[in-house]
Amino acid sequence: MSKMPIIFGLHDHQPLGNFSRVIEQLTNTCYRPFLQAIYRFPWFSLSLHVSGILLKWWEDNDSSMIELIGNMVDRGQIELLGGGFYEPILASIPREDRKEQISILTEYLEQRFGQRPKGLWLTERVWEDQIIEDLSDIGIQFIVVDDWHFLIAGFNREELYGYYLTESGGKTLAIFPIDERLRYLIPFRPIEELRAYLEETAKKRKMAIYVDDGEKFGGWPGTHKWVYTDGWLKEFLRHASRWVEEFVDWTTFSQVMKRIPASGLCYLPTASYEEMEQWALPTEKALRLQELIGSIGTDAREIYRPFLRGGHWKDFLVKYPESNYMHKRSIAISQMGRDRRLFDRKARDYILSSQCNDAYWHGIFGGLYLPHLRNAVWQSILKAEARLRRTQELKIEESDINRDGMPEVIASSGEACLVFEPHYGGQLIEFSVLDPPNNYGNTLTRRPEAYHEALRKTVEQGPCTDDQNRKGITSIHNLSRRPDPSMLNELLFDWYKRNSFIDHLFDPAATLLDYKRCDFREWGDFANQPFRHCIDRGTIVLIRDGGLYPPWSPKIPIRLTKSFIIKDRGLTLSARYILRNESDVHIGCRFGIEWNIFPAFLALGSGRIIVAEREQDFRSSWEDRGDRISIEDQTLGIRLHIDLGHDRTIWGFPVMTVAQNEEGYETTIQAISIMAHQEISLKAGDEWEQDINWEAETRSMKSAYYI
Repeated sequence: MSKMPIIFGLHDHQPLGNFSRVIEQLTNTCYRPFLQAIYRFPWFSLSLHVSGILLKWWEDNDSSMIELIGNMVDRGQIELLGGGFYEPILASIPREDRKEQISILTEYLEQRFGQRPKGLWLTERVWEDQIIEDLSDIGIQFIVVDDWHFLIAGFNREELYGYYLTESGGKTLAIFPIDERLRYLIPFRPIEELRAYLEETAKKRKMAIYVDDGEKFGGWPGTHKWVYTDGWLKEFLRHASRWVEEFVDWTTFSQVMKRIPASGLCYLPTASYEEMEQWALPTEKALRLQELIGSIGTDAREIYRPFLRGGHWKDFLVKYPESNYMHKRSIAISQMGRDRRLFDRKARDYILSSQCNDAYWHGIFGGLYLPHLRNAVWQSILKAEARLRRTQELKIEESDINRDGMPEVIASSGEACLVFEPHYGGQLIEFSVLDPPNNYGNTLTRRPEAYHEALRKTVEQGPCTDDQNRKGITSIHNLSRRPDPSMLNELLFDWYKRNSFIDHLFDPAATLLDYKRCDFREWGDFANQPFRHCIDRGTIVLIRDGGLYPPWSPKIPIRLTKSFIIKDRGLTLSARYILRNESDVHIGCRFGIEWNIFPAFLALGSGRIIVAEREQDFRSSWEDRGDRISIEDQTLGIRLHIDLGHDRTIWGFPVMTVAQNEEGYETTIQAISIMAHQEISLKAGDEWEQDINWEAETRSMKSAYYI
């Protein structure tokens, strides 16, 4: 039997904004021990992709990793794979940025290791054929995707033990399908199961292709003990050395393309991997798909599974408006940088780093649900914006930032950026200070997720124990998660988006607990409904002729006008509210204004909330009374002051989400929700007014204005 080529590849990456201690731990327990073990076996060829983010961290904090990889490249043991330097989803960013991201990593690898990559690791295996010509133009000859991409295109699994060619606009690209079976054997199953599969493959196929996350070798739950302490890797390399003599040739992608012709032509549909496509679906549809897949037998499931697909990666931008807004702001800043006459390299670097994929979506890993990852993206956006708007005075304009067909009102300067959404409650959806960078609107709305059903079931029935007696360990996709039963108390969901200047007319009997539950018996129709708007001599005016709907009463017409004057180049926001009873009857209710605020200390630590000179515990719900709220970010040196003019009842609570991660479930604070409210009583035709002042006080502002 002739020897079968086996391609073994790894993808190592850490998100922008991940904690340095986490990267250090993974380096010492995962990345380094694996490469050191492989280094002792020069015959073992490895294809390796490391994101630019991780390479930069190693350069700055652990240069021995760079030296180790360099030595393995020099001896011909490693083929380096390229990609976007900051690990973006290539199909989701502008063409110019796509080419720039890939070129930067390509040049880095060539300068640092002396090897120019011919192939590319496709981030999250998100494929759209629009990228073919761009990849070809910058010298990329091949990419790797899951075999799932081929199965949904109509290929049989037996046809996927080789590589194929695809083309667009006269440009050709080779595509290698990763073997799903190998991804679940390595390193989770005993060596004898892996050998049996490889022997079976060698008898009738051309090659075996394995590429997967490097974190599987010590970073995922249970893998460090299994791979190193229990000796899986040692056994693997011992057997692999024998397989070299018997039936295996450990090789690389480029070597295969030199020796073996392509298996044919392919045209792949827009796709990512199977789990990703399910995660991208709306929650209700994801549950229905899971129910459908579970309802068919095992044999039928294998046959029909490729036709039971979910959505595509870009559907996360629909599922999570916060992700879409962040994505569109990043693209807008990229275009702003390209439109400038003078090129700013540092601004471009911030822009490209803001395209790092992890904070834009959520699946088995925290992603979008991790405030420090979102904060890192926003900091990159705002640092770039600070450089590009450096000398700009305050201007107010309209633009459809989030591409939903409705205009936002934007006030921007070299100091700040404020964005209002007239068609959605006239809410303030962004309040960003550029230096130091923080977006107080970097919040996340509480939504039901498909895995919340599994959480409830696990609490009620206990975790599944089907794999208890099997050898090996379980992939994170199949782990039995053991949640804290108290998490069920945090499964609360919102009926409006968690922005600021949200207007409520509600039941006077409602309590703080009702507010936390987002079930405080709203009587008005203002919170998330459209307002008319205009920009009048620098003042943003929003008006809604809405209504009050007390129980057992027809609509009572009410007009709400809120006007915003922006001062100090955007660092101060003065709001005037006028509520007018347009009916011929007396009305009485509570009126409240809600703000959902992301202080940077939710991501960076060191901060506090002061109400009427009393510090509040932002980790729990609180009620107080006063006329001033101060939110202090001690790390960044910013204070946000909210002056109410008169004493009001003030409610506050941490907006908590329950999300799954690779180890189980976790609760996370996504914002601080605050509502100042009071009882109002208006006769027919009467008006009620309130003035509110927001002020972001930075270190530079304090030195300039409070000498």
